[in-house]
Amino acid sequence: MSKVLISPVIHGFIDLFQLHQDKQAQLRGWIFREDTPIEKIDVTLQGKPWASAIPMQERPDVKTAFAGIIGSRSHISRSGFDVTAPLPEGIKANSRTIVRITPYTPDGARLDPLQTHFFACRDEISNASQPPIHLQERIGGSKDFARIGANVASLVLTYVGKYKPISESNLILDWGCGCGRVITQLMKFVSPERLHGCDIDSEAIAWNKENIPGPTFNRIDPYPPTSYPDSTFDVVYGISVMTHLEETTQVCWLKELRRITRPGAILVLSVMGEKLRDTNMPASLAAEFGEKGFVSFVSNYSELLAGFSHYGYYREAYHTVDYIESNWSRYFDVVEYIETKHQDLVILRAN
Repeated sequence: MSKVLISPVIHGFIDLFQLHQDKQAQLRGWIFREDTPIEKIDVTLQGKPWASAIPMQERPDVKTAFAGIIGSRSHISRSGFDVTAPLPEGIKANSRTIVRITPYTPDGARLDPLQTHFFACRDEISNASQPPIHLQERIGGSKDFARIGANVASLVLTYVGKYKPISESNLILDWGCGCGRVITQLMKFVSPERLHGCDIDSEAIAWNKENIPGPTFNRIDPYPPTSYPDSTFDVVYGISVMTHLEETTQVCWLKELRRITRPGAILVLSVMGEKLRDTNMPASLAAEFGEKGFVSFVSNYSELLAGFSHYGYYREAYHTVDYIESNWSRYFDVVEYIETKHQDLVILRAN
């Protein structure tokens, strides 16, 4: 049995964050964890206390939206919050404010907080350059492209922040950044010069350099090494990278990530979750997966990045927690596994 801490993801979203004419700010949204009810929340803005003991409200729309993903959970209907109060001094009600929401169970137990931000989707799409559709498709699709980037940025803020405040991190690497879906959100909270992005997709990197000023973008080869010096990064996140590499390539990249991270660095790497495995993994691989804890196969979309690597490089890969603990722990401390039912998150610490 795995000794890794396995935790359910904290789901949440801000629907509205605005300043009223009476200088009161309103924050409305929802938050839940599928395994336990939430009774109330505390809220801080940019680290400053703002509102406490806010009771949860009915949000049947949230329960309906997630029923097909996590099944029926009656407590999820009571997941809403709506608070209006004067802002702390120096804080603005905008999309560049980190909102920290700390939930409490009915018996008073404090749960891990969510760190997120208000994503004004229409404004961002209207006011910022959006990548060409074919670049969006290469990293998971163009439907809700920008919103998914904001959601993933919240996950990075939350689960890096649990172990290392992102404000105290010097250099941060988006490993497999594609056309900048996540890094454009993190630029709101992290000085752009501290952000680096790399990818094998030369066209995406060229687009980033032209349209996302501030971060440093580098095209990398499909196999290490990279040109980054030893012990460069304090934080690395890789979303939908380990989900698409065969085993020996993953080992090569784990060694490279160890080389370029500083001691104490936090890494967040995504892997395929249970729901995706049940839906997408061929039944013919079930025995091998059960025995080894890892399988990969060439999927019908493997040609997406063949032009930047070779056919078969870009695959679909599945891991068990036991496999990750046994194999990835040769290179990092495996500190937590976050279950999302979609792409789960593995939290690693460089030793």
